[in-house]
Amino acid sequence: MANRYTFSTTLEGFIKIDEDGGKFNNRSFSFTIPKKNLEQIEADRAELIQWIKTKDGKRLAEGLPVWNEEGLVKYSYGEGDGSRKAKPEPVIVDSDGVPCSKEVLRSVRGGTKVNIIIQQKPYAMGTFNTSLRVVGVQIVELATGNGAVDSGNLSVEEVAEMFGKVDGFKASEPAVRDDRPALEPDDNYDF
Repeated sequence: MANRYTFSTTLEGFIKIDEDGGKFNNRSFSFTIPKKNLEQIEADRAELIQWIKTKDGKRLAEGLPVWNEEGLVKYSYGEGDGSRKAKPEPVIVDSDGVPCSKEVLRSVRGGTKVNIIIQQKPYAMGTFNTSLRVVGVQIVELATGNGAVDSGNLSVEEVAEMFGKVDGFKASEPAVRDDRPALEPDDNYDF
């Protein structure tokens, strides 16, 4: 039993989606679930936890959701450091549904506007809870980046079909603009 949701949001926080790395050998990004979607996801979470309780006779505590009160999700995936099972990578496409290259993924930064597909599933391991998995990401407005990989359960074609085509970033026709404020002639950076 799993529920899927599609919504528009903006990537924020630390973003590393081109390849596994760092202390935990993974990739990560953050996003906020919009309020109207968050209400539905929280209601579905309660139902999923009740459902898993009927399937598992253990007396476990109920865990906390992976999002905070505002709906912020800090999502990580990849091979990991070996202490946990690897998490499959989401399919990442441009606004035409074309998979993004590793070079584009390397340049994705906070402020990138995306459409996102997440899947919520219940589990009973230590606690009764639900997990969120990002299945697909469609870059609508790039704040510097691009990339794509296999989603596990969905192919690149299936994710692209679910998103459809929208106006926005195209890997084949990048139209990057510099949104940083201009420096004055006497500005400098002292480190």
